[in-house]
Amino acid sequence: MANNPDRDRTGKTTGSGGARVSIKTVADAAGVSIATVSRVLNTPSIVAEGTADRVLQAVRDLGYRPNLFAKGLMTRKSRVLGVSLPEWSGDSYAELMRGADHRARELGYHLLVTTNSHQPAGEGLPPAFALDLIDGMIAMVTSRAAQDIDALLELNMPVVLLTSNADKVGDDTVELDNYVGAHQAAHHLADGTDANRCYFVGGPATNRDAIRRAAAFRDALLERGHSVRADQINHGAWSFQWGWEWAGKLLEAGQLAGSAVLAGNDEIAVAISHRARDAGLSVPGDVRVVGFDDARVCPFLDPPLSSVRVPNRRIGVEAVSLLIRRIESPEAEPTRVRVPTRLVIRESSQY
Repeated sequence: MANNPDRDRTGKTTGSGGARVSIKTVADAAGVSIATVSRVLNTPSIVAEGTADRVLQAVRDLGYRPNLFAKGLMTRKSRVLGVSLPEWSGDSYAELMRGADHRARELGYHLLVTTNSHQPAGEGLPPAFALDLIDGMIAMVTSRAAQDIDALLELNMPVVLLTSNADKVGDDTVELDNYVGAHQAAHHLADGTDANRCYFVGGPATNRDAIRRAAAFRDALLERGHSVRADQINHGAWSFQWGWEWAGKLLEAGQLAGSAVLAGNDEIAVAISHRARDAGLSVPGDVRVVGFDDARVCPFLDPPLSSVRVPNRRIGVEAVSLLIRRIESPEAEPTRVRVPTRLVIRESSQY
């Protein structure tokens, strides 16, 4: 058998002597037919265990890698899924991608990821050559603009939308239920603080998640018999800086002490908490704070941050499962999967 496989300049798998390692090389080394090697690599459950082990050992020893794109030309399937997200950074996106990647690999697929931050509708999609390589697309839609969804649905391929408060019933969608968790958080804050001193500080006013979270906050206060002033609902960037600036303005007005805040994400919540403590205020003694997302670091902050938990990993798993179902069963009925949120109470919002 060839040892210490390497890659030649064209990217083809080669043995120690520089010869290309083909599926026939693997078959000869394992003492089986090419068809048996193919079955082991694609549907190992139908091959005797001893034979499969022998083939896989030959694959490892030779460093053989199947040419997925050549296979795709024959099957017209690349087994690559596109994923379009607003951005790369942030714990929530990382968790979503962990779930998506794990599920894709379980089902024999790979992911091609791109971002669409600050780009017009449709321009955040993979370039045309990449669209030719993928079997379907998972896309997070955060804008209210209908053309964003329309651009995706015009790709002439299976598409799964990640969104909140989905408008189109006829699409495969994984929908985050922002409302329930935000509603719970608003009631929790109003239980221990005058509702007139409760605030929502969230993301952009054009963002679906921010809109839905703000609506839940407003509804919770109205249910308690309180009118909601315009200054109690605040929209800005999904950033530490926005939270810091908002808290600073309330501090200058002498209104930060005695307030309770539902932040649109954990980053904004941390900024408000830090700004309050820098001014000598206690969290939660003087200012109560709840974040949104429940990042893995929340229990370890000082004080531990209450937050609305978003099961981002599950969103990734559900999206990949739904897309592969659509790819393999094109005539299946459209499916909407709703993923719940819930409040996790820690020290930062206690009363």
